[in-house]
Amino acid sequence: MDISVAALGEIGLVKLRGRLDSHGVDEIELQFNASIVPRRKNTVVDLSEVNFITSMGLRMFIAAAKALTRHHAKMVLYGAQPGVREVLAGARLADLLPVVADQEEALRSFGA
Repeated sequence: MDISVAALGEIGLVKLRGRLDSHGVDEIELQFNASIVPRRKNTVVDLSEVNFITSMGLRMFIAAAKALTRHHAKMVLYGAQPGVREVLAGARLADLLPVVADQEEALRSFGA
């Protein structure tokens, strides 16, 4: 699992690559949370190169989204591959945080 962090102006951008299974989440969860939660800024997460996700990955997203919400910020996921998108939909993750098709739509959700 690989993670890269950047900024799009005031919005954080996190790009993930690999498998968000228990091993993958163990590898990146600390860095993922440390790169977005303390900033207390809106964040978009690019899932276009994530090819697998389990409940551990879902838990990581939910925890980070809840932490951001407490600071009046939000996280938006985008670019999920079909298999990952199916898991996100099955878990009804979009009920808790936005899951959109692409980066443009993700940025529009912040009014950017």
